[in-house]
Amino acid sequence: MSSSASNNWLETLPADFYDQLAHCLSLHGMACLELLSRSQDASIRQLMTITGLTVEQVNQLNTVASHEQLVQTLENQPRPLYDLLLLGRLTLDTSLAVPVMAYVQRQMGVGIAQMQQLKTYCQELSGAFLATLEQQLPAEMLLGLHRLRVEEVFQAYVAAHPAPAPMAATIRFSEAQLQMVRLALLLVHSLPEAGDHAFLRAVAALPNLQPAALEPMIERLGKLQAAEELPLSLAELVQLYQAMQVCGMVFVSEVLERLGLEGLFPARPAEETAAAPAPSHRQAVGEMVSGFTRWVQHTFPQEPALLAARQQVLALADWL
Repeated sequence: MSSSASNNWLETLPADFYDQLAHCLSLHGMACLELLSRSQDASIRQLMTITGLTVEQVNQLNTVASHEQLVQTLENQPRPLYDLLLLGRLTLDTSLAVPVMAYVQRQMGVGIAQMQQLKTYCQELSGAFLATLEQQLPAEMLLGLHRLRVEEVFQAYVAAHPAPAPMAATIRFSEAQLQMVRLALLLVHSLPEAGDHAFLRAVAALPNLQPAALEPMIERLGKLQAAEELPLSLAELVQLYQAMQVCGMVFVSEVLERLGLEGLFPARPAEETAAAPAPSHRQAVGEMVSGFTRWVQHTFPQEPALLAARQQVLALADWL
């Protein structure tokens, strides 16, 4: 913006324009910093090259704190401010915004719904302001083409870094429950090698219960401590649900003996067996399995993925 004539539009900005834009600038600036902090990624480095933005420059733009400073920035650094708003706006629609939103929510002391309303307001405001800048800044900046290039590279970054699955539940297992879930996964993991049996083939056909699919959860549970929080996505919860169900089916049927797996539990001494004051191992397993699966079914009564998983497990009974 080399001539004063090209800056005439700035004189038409209302005196409270910065006040209207303050939250928007702050939120977009933090989101932009969150994005640029990943400069080890090739796509982020490409975005920094296309826009010319650096972390230091964004930090400097984030110090704008008055109408006068905003007008001065629009006079002297319109393109960097445009790119900050553009990158911040794109970032706020990705999982990169989660820590930013959480931080702002804590600082402002507002609820999730209010924070979402603030984000929506800021996104609408930045969209309108970007459109204004594209109309008012010199045509030789080719902002329309520039914006398309930025969005294309940003989408490539998003495609290469899919958002993690949202958490469906957080569980704390007692020591006994944790051992039971570990046993269930290890048992199901070992079934394909236990012999040729229709039940085993049916279990192995379930995508969630194939050995390679089970190994990440087995590793997680191996490191988990009793009473420690275990966040689970819906897919992970479905996997545990099915594994526990299959484990329960094995223990309440003759499959355990037929597969030669009864040695998983030591036999009780004869004198204890005669007195029999305590429940059997099979009963204990059945109670823990049913307790967990009932909780899942009660907590997610209409979840399609769990309803489908339950039907898959029920169909296994035909092979017992």
